[in-house]
Amino acid sequence: MRRTARVAILLVGPAALSVSCSGEAGTGPGEAARSSEAVRAGDAVDVRTRFTRTAPKGYIDLSLDVENPLGTPVTIDGRLVARDGDGDELPQVRARSAFGTESGRALVMPAGAVDFVRLDGPGADRVRDVTLEGATVTPIDAPVLPEYVELTPVDGQGRPLEYDMTARGALLENPNPDPAQIRVVLMVLDDGVPQEATLVHDVTTAEVPAQGAVTVPLDRATRRILRSRGATSFVTLRPVLAP
Repeated sequence: MRRTARVAILLVGPAALSVSCSGEAGTGPGEAARSSEAVRAGDAVDVRTRFTRTAPKGYIDLSLDVENPLGTPVTIDGRLVARDGDGDELPQVRARSAFGTESGRALVMPAGAVDFVRLDGPGADRVRDVTLEGATVTPIDAPVLPEYVELTPVDGQGRPLEYDMTARGALLENPNPDPAQIRVVLMVLDDGVPQEATLVHDVTTAEVPAQGAVTVPLDRATRRILRSRGATSFVTLRPVLAP
């Protein structure tokens, strides 16, 4: 079975290696997403998150589900705050995301987004929650993509591979009726508990045509990281919606 990765843009539980990007805006029963017409770029908006420290087998630990409070694609800017089991802030712990969702580097669809948290500093092992504080949102004039954008690692001849370690390219497939701007991001995960991204490397950004596909060649530095770190760690190429 070939291995594929999909753009993670659905507000779900623990973040799976492949998650859906379809569904309605991330609002609960009786709630309505705020109209994008009522929000201007840089407006402060309450953005809800859900942190999963240790995920079930087959899922990635330290995931952060980010809700989109509007009914349109947005970017979000805010500060991730690490908290202990009592909800108190751990000021010496630096929390940041792998894909940069909290710094406006990922496009968040109405259904929400999934990112992964990296923790540094004394007390990182005490973190039991991560919240997004002081968030502002910017509505983006972009189409809502109802289907997966898939990434498949390929060899030098474009043949699909089961694992990313020996990949020489990334095949991006977009079944949507609109083009998608995709960042290809390389993550290296350790084997600790919880499993954490020890290295995040932006590979490239590519436009994938509507109902089409494009193969992105991997540069020498990316291939070197895949080979060297893949021998001892889990390496994965991830597609991320770019603003």
